[in-house]
Amino acid sequence: MPEALESCPNDPDVEIIVVDDGSTDGTWEWLSTQTGRPGIRTVRQSNWGKPRAVNLGMAMAQGRYIKFLDSDDLCVADAFAAQLEACLAHAPDICAASYVETFETAAPDIVHRWKNAGDFIAQQLGECDSSHYSAYLFSRSFLDGIRHRPEFAFCDDRMFILECALKQPEVLDFAGITLVHRHHARGRIQFRPGSVAVATNLQKRRMYEKILGQLAEQGELQDRRRRAPGRELYALAQRTAAYDWQEAREILALLSSLDPDYRPPDRGRNRLYHYLGFGLAQLIVNGLRAVRNGAGRLASGWFGLQVGDGRTRNREAQGG
Repeated sequence: MPEALESCPNDPDVEIIVVDDGSTDGTWEWLSTQTGRPGIRTVRQSNWGKPRAVNLGMAMAQGRYIKFLDSDDLCVADAFAAQLEACLAHAPDICAASYVETFETAAPDIVHRWKNAGDFIAQQLGECDSSHYSAYLFSRSFLDGIRHRPEFAFCDDRMFILECALKQPEVLDFAGITLVHRHHARGRIQFRPGSVAVATNLQKRRMYEKILGQLAEQGELQDRRRRAPGRELYALAQRTAAYDWQEAREILALLSSLDPDYRPPDRGRNRLYHYLGFGLAQLIVNGLRAVRNGAGRLASGWFGLQVGDGRTRNREAQGG
């Protein structure tokens, strides 16, 4: 958080709104000491979740353009100033830009260059790299009626930008890198195991069904847009098949209705699906996953037993 806040422009004409979602780790106490810096406004809510926190910040905003920044990201200050200047000169609905991914591990940085593909909707549906919405600037007036949706809390960023795309925005291309997206080794909201993973997959499915349905109703689901989410839907079917074959088949049916000729690429893990088909390949993947998980549970149980026995012997030795 301190690094993220420090990366924001120190400009009296730029307001910085920080929403604390009921933190218990000292974040709010630290934020309370930052009020001396011009332009910073802080507000606290009682752990209602990220979508409501972002919506609260949007409601407080008074500037012509809005940028979203998570606490584990960094704003490229000089590039932001240039991006804002371009927005004030051309008045677009959205100004899209490039970003870089950086990792706490030894993995090399990855630069994602924004390149206008000619169809903003297809690009956001998954046709190609769409950069990162935190690298964008959004006209506040354009965002009227668009919010981060709690019912899509685990994919709220993507749902947000897809709702923007449905409004057919005027998009200004900005060549510079305006965001550093940091990947840390700790848990992330959208990447959790168990029931959260199930909920994430369900929300993503509902998101695509909602957006594609809207496009169909508006008569705007052209062939290019029908093909655009193929890779994302296929990957979603793979993840869903780990716990529910029927739902996975329903996602594949949706994909087939959109693009009957879709086939996964002949590379990486998808090579198995490319040559064997979804059913057999997923059966093999699920079998390998079950073996791996079983071995992990066996090792964990054995280790726990050893620790438990050691503690028991300790208590017996101490007369406990």
